[in-house]
Amino acid sequence: MSNVTPKPVKTLLTLLITTLGLLGLTTASFAAQEPSTLTAVAQPECGDTSSYDVVPLGDLPPEATETAELIESGGPFPYPQDGTVFSNREAILPDCASGYYHEYTVETPGSPDRGARRIVTGSAGEHFYTDDHYASFVLIDLAGGGGSCGDPAGLDEVPLSSLPGEVADTIALVGAGGPYPFPNDGTVYENREGVLPACASGYYHLYAVPAPSGADSGDQRLIAGGAGEFFYTPDHYATFVLVDVDG
Repeated sequence: MSNVTPKPVKTLLTLLITTLGLLGLTTASFAAQEPSTLTAVAQPECGDTSSYDVVPLGDLPPEATETAELIESGGPFPYPQDGTVFSNREAILPDCASGYYHEYTVETPGSPDRGARRIVTGSAGEHFYTDDHYASFVLIDLAGGGGSCGDPAGLDEVPLSSLPGEVADTIALVGAGGPYPFPNDGTVYENREGVLPACASGYYHLYAVPAPSGADSGDQRLIAGGAGEFFYTPDHYATFVLVDVDG
């Protein structure tokens, strides 16, 4: 048998190899020059809940309402992990200090374990719900979406910079999750005076704004709403303004 390859065949093979090599080089060069279209999604700042879908509590599974009521009453909770710090490792929730968030199990009927549903609370009173074990979150409207809850249209909005410096200090403490100077800080504000928008019990939490002397809590208070809003009262709940935290 002859091992000699006819010349025309050799020429054709050479051209084919050269063409394939050029194609590979061109493709590789194009791929190297093609800019990436992937963009990183910025994590919201602490307290900024504007990018989250808001869902009425009543539209969530009934077990979410049961968990929200347990959170409001302080338990008893069904699992030892309930009330522990949520570290926000997925960086989906606003970027707050360690200790700002706490998680609670929303039970799944028929599940042999805790399941994938949780409510995560923030120190300012906001409640987030996840049904896929922290892969995504919605912001819970604790009032169920009815009425004027969360609508402060009747209140004046005042820039934070125009308020006493202690107000900004208190907002910073809320963002950091404490430590707070007074034992009642972070407790539920019931809005008995009816000055703030009518929301469900547990929607508002109060924090003392220290007097300039720092000796006592005085009459100034900061009220945090479940959607992340802040209200300031200089006269022990008689009047309020909505705080523009960016102003």
